Amino acid sequence: MASTCNSETDSPSTFINFSRNLMKSFILLIVVVCVMALKTRLITEDTTLFYTALFVIGGTVLMTILGTLDNYVYSNMTLGIGMALGLYVLDWRQPLKQ
Repeated sequence: MASTCNSETDSPSTFINFSRNLMKSFILLIVVVCVMALKTRLITEDTTLFYTALFVIGGTVLMTILGTLDNYVYSNMTLGIGMALGLYVLDWRQPLKQ
């Protein structure tokens, strides 16, 4: 009879959940802003292969941080990148040429 079930001690408090979500949101926004800054600084009209490789390496490190933080957000980000790449390759913005 010594074991009792107390639901408050088993689950984390509301403040802990709030602080975890706050930290996840902060890091997610930092990663997105850093990727945008990398793109505007490294990818221009006269981009060299070195700057492209630097962008890929920097983006990989930032996406790895995001994947470590939250696997669900990472999966959705990679899905969105894949969809954007597919639409870019198919080039749906151009009208059909006759």
